Amino acid sequence: MGYRIERYKNCERFNEQYQSIYQFLLEAEQLDYNEHFHWGRFEWMHAHSYLDEDKLTSIVMFKDENGTIVGLITYDTSYDDRIYLIHTSSERLMLELMTDAVLKSEGRRAVIKVNIKDTALCRILQEKGFEKKHRCACVLSLDLSDSLAYDMPDAYTMSPQGFVADPWQYQLVIHKGFDNDGIPEKWDDALLSRIPHANDALKTFAIAGHAYCAHCGLWYTTGDTAYVEPVATVPEHRNQGLAKAVIYEACARAKALGASRAIIVSDQAFYLRIGFTLSSDVYAWENRDSANSD
Repeated sequence: MGYRIERYKNCERFNEQYQSIYQFLLEAEQLDYNEHFHWGRFEWMHAHSYLDEDKLTSIVMFKDENGTIVGLITYDTSYDDRIYLIHTSSERLMLELMTDAVLKSEGRRAVIKVNIKDTALCRILQEKGFEKKHRCACVLSLDLSDSLAYDMPDAYTMSPQGFVADPWQYQLVIHKGFDNDGIPEKWDDALLSRIPHANDALKTFAIAGHAYCAHCGLWYTTGDTAYVEPVATVPEHRNQGLAKAVIYEACARAKALGASRAIIVSDQAFYLRIGFTLSSDVYAWENRDSANSD
């Protein structure tokens, strides 16, 4: 089988190729070795204020003879967080082509981040002279058939279904919740309105007065798996169960739409305490030649 290689055409966040990539990632998430790169991760990346937009053209698609995407080389938000190879075909030729493309672009310092479940790609990397190094991420999973009951202190209310979030309060809870100081530069409202598959009904907020104190973002359209990102609690409102509450509420809403589990890419013990379990690890595979490069 022949494969056609196509780059992301420009540095526009949601260009004309984006929907095809979303459809590919939606199919890819059904394969457990791709669970670390849910389509929601890619969409949040494209919406993120810290996105390295000038690197979007480094994203590479591999298409089969029918023009369907079967492989993707990408980074995540910061170009320093690369390289991820996502694929729906484990055909040897394609995996070799994808690996060779990385070596061509990255040279002797190539590092590829791979889910431990992706045995086909791991085998190719080993044959190509890569070594499995440190664990760089893990995927935690929450079974949505378990109880999603939660308690909140009386001082707080949960944002209801149909809640229309104030964009500035939304931005502030994320800014403060990730321990940033000062006042952030206002997000581009036009960009926010263009996020293709964001479901505002799945965004949850713990609110006190008019202030948003905790937030869970959740990405889900169809299939088994919902993706949790971001989760943030403003420092002065921590240790009151708010993070668990917004996560459980968001997951309950996704469950009502058909999701059977939720995942998050994190190694924080907090998620294990509230019922998430380890689903898979992601390791950095490093080109052996990089140790001798300048």
